[in-house]
Amino acid sequence: ARTVTATVYDGWYHNRADACGGTYQHWGVSAAHPWLPCGARVRVTHGSRSLVVPIRDRCDCNSIDLSAGAAYRLGVPLDGVAKVRISY
Repeated sequence: ARTVTATVYDGWYHNRADACGGTYQHWGVSAAHPWLPCGARVRVTHGSRSLVVPIRDRCDCNSIDLSAGAAYRLGVPLDGVAKVRISY
């Protein structure tokens, strides 16, 4: 497991194609990562909350971008950033 910075996808991407051939759902549970393969599942932990999230897109960050649905379930602020632990 490693600690990374999590950000939240902008709602602008809702219903647009993702890098894995699907459609991004803003309130669904998914994430973007710069190098983990499409379909990989990672456990994201924020405080006492933990959630398994599929990688559905790419990002040009050095961390992880969460969908609003995943961020909400984890207690990550929807308009900010947070430190999370990811295990893959």
